[in-house]
Amino acid sequence: MPRFLVVDALARAQGSRYSTFDVVGAGPRVVAGLLADRDETLLKPYEEVYRNVSSYLDYEFVMVSAMTSDKVAVKKLVSRLRRKGFRGKIVLGGPITSEGEGLLGLYKEIDYLIIGEAEIPLQKFVECVVEKSCELNEVPALVYRVKGRTVTTGPHVHTPEELLNSVKPWTMLGESYNPPSVFRIYVEVVRGCSNYHRPLLRKLGCLECLKCRSGAPAERLKCPVNIPPGCGFCSVPFLFGPPRSKNPVVVKREVEELIANGARRIVLSAPDFLDYYRERKTGSRVITDPCNPPANIEAIEELLNQLASIREVEKGRVTISIENVKACLVDREVASLLGRYLKGTTIHIGCETGDGEFNNRVLGKPISPGDVVKASKLLSENGLRPYVYLMYGLPYMDSSTYLKTLSLVDELAGANVEKITLYKYIPLPQTSFKMKKLPLGFDKEITLLMKKRIDEYNYMVKKNLRGSILEVFLLETKRGVYGYPVKHGPVVFVEAEPQFSGKVNGCRGRVKITEVAPRFVKGVLLEIVECPGAG
Repeated sequence: MPRFLVVDALARAQGSRYSTFDVVGAGPRVVAGLLADRDETLLKPYEEVYRNVSSYLDYEFVMVSAMTSDKVAVKKLVSRLRRKGFRGKIVLGGPITSEGEGLLGLYKEIDYLIIGEAEIPLQKFVECVVEKSCELNEVPALVYRVKGRTVTTGPHVHTPEELLNSVKPWTMLGESYNPPSVFRIYVEVVRGCSNYHRPLLRKLGCLECLKCRSGAPAERLKCPVNIPPGCGFCSVPFLFGPPRSKNPVVVKREVEELIANGARRIVLSAPDFLDYYRERKTGSRVITDPCNPPANIEAIEELLNQLASIREVEKGRVTISIENVKACLVDREVASLLGRYLKGTTIHIGCETGDGEFNNRVLGKPISPGDVVKASKLLSENGLRPYVYLMYGLPYMDSSTYLKTLSLVDELAGANVEKITLYKYIPLPQTSFKMKKLPLGFDKEITLLMKKRIDEYNYMVKKNLRGSILEVFLLETKRGVYGYPVKHGPVVFVEAEPQFSGKVNGCRGRVKITEVAPRFVKGVLLEIVECPGAG
C-alpha cells in the first residue's frame, strides 16, 4: 500500500483558481520532501486528485496543504475522498490551520491538523503515528480527536535555520505538474518577516510603549498586551516568526535539481527577499525592524551569483525572478544589483494606502507611499517591472485615506509601475485586526473611482504589448493554447496554425501580440524555440 499523497491545494478557493494558474508554492514541496525518504510518496495538484480521486484511494495518508481562503476547496476534496471510499487518514496543514482546533469541527472527514510550520511536527508525527514509536501527545502543534473531544498538543513551532537548511524539498516535478516548464516554481530563500511593529490602536489594548519600534531586536518579539506582530492584516510574522535564510549552496542545489526535472521559471520566495541574511548586519541573531539595518548586499549578490552560474540560467533557458520586497530597503545599490541579475522580471511591492501616517499607526507598517514611489522608480530605471499592491475596506480607513490613495495612483504611474493591484481587506486569523471587532472603513464612491482609475491605468500599460513579440511557455488544453510569459506577465490566448496542433505543450515559443483588452491578451504563434527534452 502506498503511504503518503501530498495534495497542493494552495489558492484553490472554491475549488479552482481564479488567477496565478501557473504558480507552484514552496510549502507542499517541503512537506513532500520531508516524507520522500520514509516511504512511497507522491505530490499532486488539487485538480488532478479531485478529478481522478479513485486513483488515490489506496494511500494510507492524504496530506492536504491549503491557505485560509481555501476552505471550500478543502471541504469539496475531503468529502469526495470519503464518499469514494477512502479509508486512510487525512491530515490538513499550511496557513489554513492558523484557525486552530475549530477546523476539526468544520471538517468531520479530517483526522489531524498540523499547525504552522511542518518540519518539526511532521517528523515527529511520522514517528508517533506512522511508525508508532511514541505517543500521539508527543507530537507538537498537532490537533486530533479523542472520544469526541478535540485535543491540541501545543502552539505552532518555528523551524530553526539549521533544520530549514537541512530539509530537501520535493524536486521531481515531472511526477507532479504537467508540463513543468510552464509553471513558476517557488523556491524558498527566506521564511518569516522582519516587521515586528504593531498597530498603535487603543482598541487593541496598545499601551503606546513603543517597545515594538525602539527596543532591542529580541525585545520586540513579545508585546506586553499580546498584540500579534506585523501589519494588522497579515499573519506571517505570527505564524512564521522573524526571518531565517537558506544557504546559497542549498538553494542552488535545489534549483539545479528542479531544472533537471523540467523547471524553466524559478521564483525566489520570501515575504521580503531583501531580508536575506539581513540579521548579519546587526549584533543580534534576529531581525525585527523592517527598514533597519539596510539590505545585506554581499549575501544577496552571493546568492544571485550562485544561481546565475548555473549553465541553463547562464544560457537564458531558465529565468530567475524574485517576488516581494519592502520599499524602505530599496536604494540605488539594491536596485542596481537586482537589475544586474534579474533584468526584465517583475517585482512586487506592498503599499496598501496612500496615507503614510495611516500605514504607520493603524496598519503597523512603517513604510510610506513616498518609499514605494521612490523604490518603483529605482527598480524601473534598472530594468525591473514593479507591481504595487493597494487595499480598501481596512479598519478605520476614512475618506481622507481613500483620497490620498487615489492620488497615489498617479504618482505610481509616474514611477513606471507596470501593474497596480487593488485588494479588498479580508480579516485573517492570528492577526491583530482579528483580535477585536474593528470598524471597517468603506467609501463606496471613492472605491469605485479607485477601481476605475486603476483599471484604466493597467489597461493603458497593457496596450503597449500590442504588436510586440513575447517569449512564452505554451500550455495546450482542450480549450486552446495558452502562453505564459517567460519573465511573467498577462497570460496570452495563443492562435496556433494547424501544423502546431498537438505539438506545443510545454514548449517555449515566440508569439506576436495581436489584440489587447482589459481582461485578456491574444497573440499568434510565430515559432517554437525549444521543447521539453531538447538539449
